[in-house]
Amino acid sequence: MHTDRVYVVTGGTRGIGAAIAQGLRDDGARVCVLARQPDPAEGVAVDLADPSSVPAAFERVLDRWGRIDGLVNNAGISKVGPSLDYDLADFARILDVNVTSLFACSQAAAKAMAAQGGGSIVSIASMTSFTGQPERAAYIASKHAVLGLTRALANDWGPHGIRVNAVSPGYIRTDLTTDLIARGVLDVDAIEGRMPLRRFGQPSDVVGAVKFLLSAEAGYTTGQALVVDGGWTVNGYFK
Repeated sequence: MHTDRVYVVTGGTRGIGAAIAQGLRDDGARVCVLARQPDPAEGVAVDLADPSSVPAAFERVLDRWGRIDGLVNNAGISKVGPSLDYDLADFARILDVNVTSLFACSQAAAKAMAAQGGGSIVSIASMTSFTGQPERAAYIASKHAVLGLTRALANDWGPHGIRVNAVSPGYIRTDLTTDLIARGVLDVDAIEGRMPLRRFGQPSDVVGAVKFLLSAEAGYTTGQALVVDGGWTVNGYFK
């Protein structure tokens, strides 16, 4: 499906991003990982907390890989804390990584795609793009913004043959969530009991959604958010 395509995956060195990058490689694609410390053989180093560094990073991508068929905006950060005392510098840094750099990456990739005649951009949003949670003001604001950008850029770049979509994951089994479960921060029984599918997601659930939106099978789909959350956001009932 993706043979000989070139895909850029931000934050692709761990967690869901690493799973996405490997899943695309398994399909025969060439994958460039953008991260602070990627394997030099597989990526380009960039600090997405500094959005001004993004254009030069994409120049290096094009110099080395020659083209960009798809971009997966996966990089994101968060910090939990009461909003009455939330540090403004932390708030700004989260928005820089999750929103401003996401736009900068999308813009840089879209310029290359427009010159090639088209491409596909998929951003990793969140089920909290549709909801709220306590003590995550910056993260949730940023993930709402990701959906707004997805819809805006789909309008702007559709005439260039560029599709822009999002995947909104829920609770996914990663090293981070496994650690939170082990420390008692997440209650697995309570979470799974509320989900219609009664299970945490696996990285493969997100990978499959991303692959679909990148592929020709989604060729008439743009400006959409594919929610991969086991039904969490459609269940308004609390036992």
